[in-house]
Amino acid sequence: IGRKREAILKVLENLTPEELKKFKMKLGTVPLREGFERIPRGALGQLDIVDLTDQLVASYYEDYAVEFVVAVLLDMGMLLEAAQLPRAAR
Repeated sequence: IGRKREAILKVLENLTPEELKKFKMKLGTVPLREGFERIPRGALGQLDIVDLTDQLVASYYEDYAVEFVVAVLLDMGMLLEAAQLPRAAR
């Protein structure tokens, strides 16, 4: 398992159920880098944290997945988590 994938998983595991629900919703609204496609909202609903992490890495590759998760966390106002992720992913 890659360090970046592991770091994403750790951050998502620390979200409350409400925060996780909001995180999934924000995945559909935070701007994506050109060339990437959104994970369909219907597919997100059933995913647990491990599967969500796998889906993020499969869809956006590890490097951009970290960047995108940070952008989503910042959009949620979760500055501490957003700051921790890149450090943990090194």
